[in-house]
Amino acid sequence: MSSAPVALPTLREIVERHLHRADPRVLTAHDHLDVPVGWVHSSEIFEIGPLLSGGELLLTTGLGLGGLDAGTRRHYVRDLAERGVAGLAFEIGRTFDAIPEEMIREGSARRLPIIELRRVLPFIEVCREANTSIVSGELAGLRLRAQLDDALHTDLLAPGAVARMLADVSEVTGRQIALVGSGGALLAAHGVDDDRSAWRMVDAATASAAVMARDREIARLIAGGDSAGHPPPVVAMMLAAAAGPIAAALTRSGTRGSAVGTRLVEEIVGGRHVRRADLFARLVSSGVRVTDSTRLVTMAAEAPDPRMVEAALARSASALPGLVQATIDATVYALVAAPRSEHGDDPVQRVTDTLVDLGPQAGRITAVVGDAYSLDAADPGAELSATLAASLHRCAERLSIAVGLMRDGVTDKRIFTGRELVADSTARSADPEIHGELRQLIAPLIAHDHSQSTNLVTTLDVHLRHGCSATRSAEVLHLGRQSLYQRLDRIRGLLGFDPTSPAMYTSMLLAISAFRSQPQTLPGRP
Repeated sequence: MSSAPVALPTLREIVERHLHRADPRVLTAHDHLDVPVGWVHSSEIFEIGPLLSGGELLLTTGLGLGGLDAGTRRHYVRDLAERGVAGLAFEIGRTFDAIPEEMIREGSARRLPIIELRRVLPFIEVCREANTSIVSGELAGLRLRAQLDDALHTDLLAPGAVARMLADVSEVTGRQIALVGSGGALLAAHGVDDDRSAWRMVDAATASAAVMARDREIARLIAGGDSAGHPPPVVAMMLAAAAGPIAAALTRSGTRGSAVGTRLVEEIVGGRHVRRADLFARLVSSGVRVTDSTRLVTMAAEAPDPRMVEAALARSASALPGLVQATIDATVYALVAAPRSEHGDDPVQRVTDTLVDLGPQAGRITAVVGDAYSLDAADPGAELSATLAASLHRCAERLSIAVGLMRDGVTDKRIFTGRELVADSTARSADPEIHGELRQLIAPLIAHDHSQSTNLVTTLDVHLRHGCSATRSAEVLHLGRQSLYQRLDRIRGLLGFDPTSPAMYTSMLLAISAFRSQPQTLPGRP
């Protein structure tokens, strides 16, 4: 795929390439010289504004302005600025010995670049050369976009569609590419060595495009910053072209499982009322064995490609035989039918352990296992389908919390229960006054991390979440135990109390959860 540089030239480039023989001098709006120029036009008509559509560089000798008063000339400049003209190149020596001062003041106030041309230059030659270059660049851009469209639609039919698409977008733009889910998860990346490098690239992004499905943003396609590839306007155009096919790849339904079961999950997630009798019938039609004692466990999961989740669930089929699932907006929602155990064990933990036991076979999936709901007719509470829908949505929302904990090095696991994330979820929606009070508990640590580039908040978070086990905490933090003890001593010294004491344990966990609900202030983020 060809990737010769294409883009509309900037005003600065036009001046340097095509106006240099006129000894140009920029008089106003020096910070607006990098705007793109879509056409170069020459005219001596005073009322030229209505004939322009924006983005033009206008060349003039000022002939149409001769004999007009200062107010009218200011109006001329103001009209050009309001039309979105890229710049005004004014040749002096014919009509005016110098550009009128009131025009310069108006151009400065309106941020319209005015370029003084101090030597005579045939405007017709400038227009022909510059516009030929502009048209050639636009045609090259259209050809490149057409090639990218063809490649993406071919990828859509191939295995690993999303990964192939990112590779093609990276090739055509000459930049590293990442795909980040709406919940903040890194779904996929190309051109980077690892997730940490990918997040650094995202932080230095030069362009992005929303990946939309059903009028909702489900992901964002992001291009890295520093690169010898195409300039940002071209990169943005290519990302916008790729967003549609990538959305199709992310949202297409999986091929595994029962179509009846998939439709049932889709309807429940969508909020459609499903009667208990219909729920029973459709689960049975999907091959799920259910009785009054069966409990339905909710779950949501995501991965760089939804089919990775589907594959992981297929591998766990022997342990989770009663499962129906649907891929909706790149998130896989599932209901797992767990028969009541003779030992009275927890069905939520049973499903969680099954996914954890997959180990490397699970790949890069992140999952949140929600709650268990009895199908017993005597079970009190809200309508079952509405209850299941609310639980599935909670699981999906808490995926972003799980991703944040992994990204910030707080945990090395990828399978979570929804109940272990309740405190984090609650902290996100806490009253601002409570938020402030919780944050104040760890304010000395926040300040120290900010000024000394340390990771004391993360250290305390890891230590609390792992039951204050020095061995496990040091392992997650990749520290020696002695280094961990030194950090904990520093934490106690800054706080003035022991944050791991039973009396403070709960409050400190909530305080850190509240702090982590403000992503822009997280310490130690890659």
